[in-house]
Amino acid sequence: MQMRTMPTLANLRSHAWNWLRFRCVEPLRYRADVAQTSVAARHVPRHRVLLISDQAVYTSEQQFAPLLGVRSVLRSQLGVVLQHQRLADAMTRPAHFWRGYDVVALKLGFRTSAGEADQTVRKIRRSLAPSAKVVYFDGDDDLGVQWPDLLPLVDLYIKKQCFRDRSEYAKSRIGKSNLTDYVARNFGISFADDIIPASAAVRLDQIGKIVLGWNIALDDKIRRLHASRPAPPPTTSKDIDVVCRANVPRDWIYPLRAAVIPEIELLAPEHRVLTPQGRVPQDIYYHEMSRSRICVSPFGYGEICWRDFEAILCGCVLVKPDMSHIETEPNVFVSDVTYVPVRWDFADLGAKLKDLLAQPERCERLRVNAFEVLHRCFERDTIIRSFHRILSDVGLTSTPALPADS
Repeated sequence: MQMRTMPTLANLRSHAWNWLRFRCVEPLRYRADVAQTSVAARHVPRHRVLLISDQAVYTSEQQFAPLLGVRSVLRSQLGVVLQHQRLADAMTRPAHFWRGYDVVALKLGFRTSAGEADQTVRKIRRSLAPSAKVVYFDGDDDLGVQWPDLLPLVDLYIKKQCFRDRSEYAKSRIGKSNLTDYVARNFGISFADDIIPASAAVRLDQIGKIVLGWNIALDDKIRRLHASRPAPPPTTSKDIDVVCRANVPRDWIYPLRAAVIPEIELLAPEHRVLTPQGRVPQDIYYHEMSRSRICVSPFGYGEICWRDFEAILCGCVLVKPDMSHIETEPNVFVSDVTYVPVRWDFADLGAKLKDLLAQPERCERLRVNAFEVLHRCFERDTIIRSFHRILSDVGLTSTPALPADS
């Protein structure tokens, strides 16, 4: 007989806080924001936005974190008020609850079935006023669109990173993304038994709805690191030449990472390299990066990962498989300006690393350029402008214009 796992005290506290937050705190905060905006502007808020998420995947859930972090600024600058609801709670709300919102922003976990995703969006659409907009926020790591049939049901589909050439969305893929398709075609890996064995093409008339939002540089984890690292050390002060702490799982990611460590280790003993694969506490992980001139960051389940931004904030030169196919913001992936691209099979990795290590001035220039891109992103109202653009794209033109970015 299978033993039942008893919930831990931490889990019980987390569940209790979530219940309190979504049932009590969020509704009260929303009413207070509406009232405050009405008093300040002498009329009702310009736009009321309901954020709905299923709380299924932390990294996906973080896509709403930047908005929630600036909700007071959204209210004061744009007249936008937010309320965040769990999917399970929102789906039980009465009809009058939905009529008060101008926009519903929805996010679902990738394990959601296509049928469930379709039913959820249709129910939300039926519940809203005819003029209200539905914007789907795709919080997944990759470039793909998991449910192309969702696009005709929504007004916009927001990605953290997009194909620079949007016509790529008109292609079907093996597995969930261009990366799964790549390893399937080049390494014979089958996705027949995967949770997502194949991805259908997006209809040509729906591709225009795919809009760039913001990437994981604005996640809470990276924001906290930036706040603690206002001035990363220069590359010339470091005692490790190359670091790459990247687990190589025995799943479909393996071909995307397997060649990295062997190529780096060929540089020893001429250069000092650090290539551990196990997990360590976060402070040790950041200490390793802070001591390293170069960080190699391979792909994971998507092209972009936290390591990219952690490396930059720790003062490393970022070396990564070529990212020229991607559009994203903030963009720290400008070839030979903010990062150094290598081939996806890493055949040129050793040579690129040797060239970098022989050019300390170039390393320092790359490090500074990348850090300045991230620093500007945090210092300016990046998320406000991104959300303002999304509201404009969805047709809410009454949102006030923002001053030009200097």
